[in-house]
Amino acid sequence: MTMKSAEATARPFTFTGFRRGFVAALPFILSNGIAGAVMGVAYRGLGLGFVPAVLFSLLVYSATAQAVTLGLWALPPPIAAMMLACVATNARYLVMGAHLRQLFHDLPRRLMLPILAILGDASWLMTVAEADKGRRDAGYLFGCSVPMAIGWIGGTALGYLAPLTPHGPLAVGAAFLPLAFVAALLPTQWRGQRSLMPWALSAAAAVTVAGTLGQSWAMLIGGGVGTLASALRGDDA
Repeated sequence: MTMKSAEATARPFTFTGFRRGFVAALPFILSNGIAGAVMGVAYRGLGLGFVPAVLFSLLVYSATAQAVTLGLWALPPPIAAMMLACVATNARYLVMGAHLRQLFHDLPRRLMLPILAILGDASWLMTVAEADKGRRDAGYLFGCSVPMAIGWIGGTALGYLAPLTPHGPLAVGAAFLPLAFVAALLPTQWRGQRSLMPWALSAAAAVTVAGTLGQSWAMLIGGGVGTLASALRGDDA
């Protein structure tokens, strides 16, 4: 399917594809912006400055990883646990990036790497769907990714500056961000009945850890147990 898509488009990057992807992803400015605004308010509530808060969303640029580290936040910050959580939650991008490398094998790295810096789950899914229809175009991938990045990073900045208190309903929203982002990823990770066993082990480990070490470690250790069980069984990524 990849080879068929690769042959269907001679040029791997077109401005037409960029424009089409940009327009298709415009709604993400609002949806990512709302989530980013909640993150910005939460960062202000943690005592981060404006510049570090925006840089967090700009450089890390991973809603899932940022939401998980938000749940781990403490004084002093558990840096090792946060880094491990970021690696675990972002490991899927290795597979997604390898797939895009196959899809756009003829695009120079000097163009591909900057595009991948703002890769998101939704832009990857939209681009793969386009390629499956015979419209392989890295311009489309870049065009999809730009509105998503604007929404997330801009939303973080606006949320931080907005005259909103980090308590009350927004505090509840921020507390549910990790769960919301993980829940959004579940459909993409479901592999049928083979997912039941590692997911059940993961949930059992998380519940156990939450009652002993606290909720901050529950997601991290629960995810690790499920991943280990899947790896020992020889499941594909």
